[in-house]
Amino acid sequence: MRATPKTAARCVALTVPVLAAITAFARPWVERTDPARLAAEAQAAARAGNYAAAISGFEKLIQIAPDVAEVHADLAVAYYFSGRYGDAARECRTALRLKPGLTYAHNFLGPSLAESGDCRDAFPYLQKDYSRVADPQLRRILGTDTLRCALTLHQPESLLEMTRALTREFPRDPEVLYLASHVYSELSTEASERLLAVAPDSYQAHQFNAEVLELEGKTADAIDEYRKVLALDPHRGGIHYELGRLLLERFPDASNFAAAQREFEEELKIEPESAAAEYQLGEMARQGRRWDEAIGHFQRAIRLDPQFAAAYIGLGGALISAGRPSEAVAPLERAVRLQPGNPDAHYQLSFAYRHAGRDRDAERELAAYRRAHDALMGERQRVRTGINGQLTDPRDVPGAK
Repeated sequence: MRATPKTAARCVALTVPVLAAITAFARPWVERTDPARLAAEAQAAARAGNYAAAISGFEKLIQIAPDVAEVHADLAVAYYFSGRYGDAARECRTALRLKPGLTYAHNFLGPSLAESGDCRDAFPYLQKDYSRVADPQLRRILGTDTLRCALTLHQPESLLEMTRALTREFPRDPEVLYLASHVYSELSTEASERLLAVAPDSYQAHQFNAEVLELEGKTADAIDEYRKVLALDPHRGGIHYELGRLLLERFPDASNFAAAQREFEEELKIEPESAAAEYQLGEMARQGRRWDEAIGHFQRAIRLDPQFAAAYIGLGGALISAGRPSEAVAPLERAVRLQPGNPDAHYQLSFAYRHAGRDRDAERELAAYRRAHDALMGERQRVRTGINGQLTDPRDVPGAK
């Protein structure tokens, strides 16, 4: 994991006392060499990102004074940033043997070992140094290498702890987000495999199978698995809701519409506080033009979940359709506050304002609808472009600034 030359420059720092030590320990046959000039040139090369020149200079300094730990550490840093991780690890070890308390040699030993494939030896260094290091780029190196090694070594507790820490510290870093997605996927896969091995006939195993089958687009098979869950545990919350949702989404004919309604009603018998089931029944009543029934379901959904923006939009739309536009304004204004980027909320509110005779407010919301709609379409396009591998600028990442 490379960082910037600035990070390398902060680590490479031969001080005046160190230069004096080099001179003091210099071998007799190099008295014509100027160690200070050689050190300055090597450090300047490292700061400029010219690691080949930096390596050449530090190697010459080691020939002059092989027992000065700082020179070995500086050479290790230059090796690391040039991708020579095995050489970097060797020089870090030499530096620490000569001076065990040399901090930046310790800091780079873990990443060097990790990048060279030796996670078992790297892991203790990485874990210790991440919490001690202040430089953000070096912390990123240590953290991402810790994640990779924890995946390799199957360390679930370290995976969770480091993933949370990195995503807090680098919430918009693509590499961190990529690794986090792999971590959660790995942990999920491991847990599901244990579940299927230990209790293949449990309702939990059937529920997991149903969720996987749904992701694979095998809706009929998923429905069968959900029904097996209910056969094993008839009072299992959430299952009737999932059945109703699948019937509505994948088989939207009249018979399945009625079956889905029965599933949502059954869900409310088991989970009377299911705002989602109330919302679905409200939507079904709205589509059937049963306005009063729809209004009742949406109002109950809102009481159960005051942050349910879609329920406020549904309520507003049902009130408008029922000829009560002035009553629709308050729930739709609430929806806009909850989801200012939701185009439908702005559009419905514009409609309510218009019917209530508030033309200026209606025009304002119609303009907000157009902005929200264009922003949503743009974000979807960026996501599609990113999935196709066409991003060329980090600023094109959705949500990046």
